[in-house]
Amino acid sequence: MMYLLPVFLSLSCFLSKLEWASRVEIEKPFELVEVGGQPDVDYLTRLYEASHKEGELDVRVLALAWMETRLKSRHSIGDSGRACGPFQIHARYSYPLFRRKNGVVGWVEKNERETIQVECGRLKRLDYSADTVHRLLDYFDHRQMPPCHHNSGFGRCDSWYEERLDFWVTYFQTQKLLCDERMIETMAMMKTGTPVASAPNEKVQGYLDAMAGKPAENQNNPIYMAGYALAERVKKGEEEAPTWAL
Repeated sequence: MMYLLPVFLSLSCFLSKLEWASRVEIEKPFELVEVGGQPDVDYLTRLYEASHKEGELDVRVLALAWMETRLKSRHSIGDSGRACGPFQIHARYSYPLFRRKNGVVGWVEKNERETIQVECGRLKRLDYSADTVHRLLDYFDHRQMPPCHHNSGFGRCDSWYEERLDFWVTYFQTQKLLCDERMIETMAMMKTGTPVASAPNEKVQGYLDAMAGKPAENQNNPIYMAGYALAERVKKGEEEAPTWAL
């Protein structure tokens, strides 16, 4: 059995990669070209957060966001007014698949124009649209279909779309590993030859006591209490566990 180690991403590190990706285009036969533009960092941060599911970043969501709107915060309604939001999802398909009580049973698109219009408006919201993409990827995974079917449906994937999408999935997956705080610290140690600073013993003890549910034993020691408070935030999900506690 393979055990996957959790990744503790540095947000600033990964955001810098998203900012770069938002400034480039891919031209045939395959060439990365900088097209400039000022990244919307707030939007990229929200997109990064929305791309997580159960605490894990799914880089396919980011890759699809690049493919459909190049990680931009402003989106027009594409495909003759049928593709909506940051992932250019067709509401006429996503609504009966993922939101309608009876699914596609009895669904007649021409009779549901108002419903489709309302759904398109919802898909313009990043949180709702990202949730729909997560559902779509689960749908593909269950049927062992690659994410390029986001563009082609059940038909054959367009080779140019698939090539670019695969590039961004690989790129973001690589940056996900490189932006792991443990990797950053390891690389810094290799570069300088000096181990990164570890936490004081009192802070570690405070952290361990809190994680074990023990009452604070050394409340007069600010270093001990700093570790204790950190553990409480980690348990509440307000902060990631420090690398020295792994």
